[in-house]
Formats: sequence, C-alpha cells, structure tokens
Amino acid sequence: MFRHLTTGERRALASRLAARGVTPQQFAQAQEQARTTTEALARAYGEAIGRQVTPVEFITGVIGIEGAGRLFVCALHEITGHTDLHRDA
Repeated sequence: MFRHLTTGERRALASRLAARGVTPQQFAQAQEQARTTTEALARAYGEAIGRQVTPVEFITGVIGIEGAGRLFVCALHEITGHTDLHRDA
C-alpha cells in the first residue's frame, strides 16, 4: 500500500500515527482493509469497462496516490474511531 514511500517516510508516518494513539496492529489492520477495498474497487471498475484491472492500475490510473491515501485514512477512521487523523498524519 505504501510502496511509494521510502523506509524513512513509512517510519515517520507510523511514528506520527502512534503519537495520535494508533497502534501498530491498527495500522496493519487499516492497510489490509484499504487493500481489500482497493481490490474490490478495481474488480468493479474492470467489470464496468470490460477488462481486468489490477489494484495497482486502478490506483495509478483512476484514483491516484492521494485517493489511495484517503482509502487508508477512511480505514483508520473505521478501526480507531479517530476522525481527524488525516490532519496530522
């Protein structure tokens, strides 16, 4: 999910989220939920256009990196109940 981030950027993100009360388990759970959502969206999009679309193609060609990040933030919100994680993460 965060292949575009460097190792240092991933650590910084995890650190900032931890400071906001997000546990490593919640972080991993949100990543998995966002991955599952992206896979489902890619499948539905592919069906709509009549060809198979991978999750990576869907992210890069349709929603972009920012959209993928928003899916992750939505997953974090559902898992943690925090509504304002996107402001500081």
